[in-house]
Amino acid sequence: MSSPLRHKCPKPMAFPASRRLSAAAAAPKLSSLFTRREVPKPSPPRPPESSEDPQRRKPRPRPRQPWGEDAAALLRRLHEGRYLPGPDLSVAPRVVSPDVVKAAAERFGNDHQVVAKWLSGSDLKTVALFGCPSVERRTVFASKRSRAFFNIPEDKTCSSCKLRSSCQFANQEVPRYDKVILSDTMRILALFVLDACSQPLQVTTEVKASVCKLLKDTINLSS
Repeated sequence: MSSPLRHKCPKPMAFPASRRLSAAAAAPKLSSLFTRREVPKPSPPRPPESSEDPQRRKPRPRPRQPWGEDAAALLRRLHEGRYLPGPDLSVAPRVVSPDVVKAAAERFGNDHQVVAKWLSGSDLKTVALFGCPSVERRTVFASKRSRAFFNIPEDKTCSSCKLRSSCQFANQEVPRYDKVILSDTMRILALFVLDACSQPLQVTTEVKASVCKLLKDTINLSS
């Protein structure tokens, strides 16, 4: 009896090594079949937006430059007379508040009114013609009284003033006194020597010379 036929499985075909490598290279990687999602990086927090229009922002005030020995002389005299309490700050006039010095200089003027009649009329008029060194109310009316003494028209001074748009008292007249009020004069001189006049104003050499002379004479005559 003959033996059953045995089916022989065909042997797998052998491929050259170079073909196997090229096939493996052509096969896509598993990771390439999926789309990678980029995780967005968190953006830095934005600063809060200001509601103020940048074009309307006020410029920073410039640092004050007190007038050297003149500012020191005023502060020293006010300290010696006990109008400025605390330590003598004549060596550091930049750190002194102009408002505090104005008030002290005004009190000094009240106590030494007699000195006013010996001050130079031409220097007082030069300072009066300059206008108001500030739009602060007490300073404005101190300047107006000085102009009234010399019969300087308010409309003439105010029409050319660089502070006119921010002043509430433009062209306003005041009663005329028959004397120079030293408290008004000292308040104004203090603003000049501390370089605390309003920023748009420019002090001329002539005005500065008159301010320095008036301050020096006042200090000497009151000692």
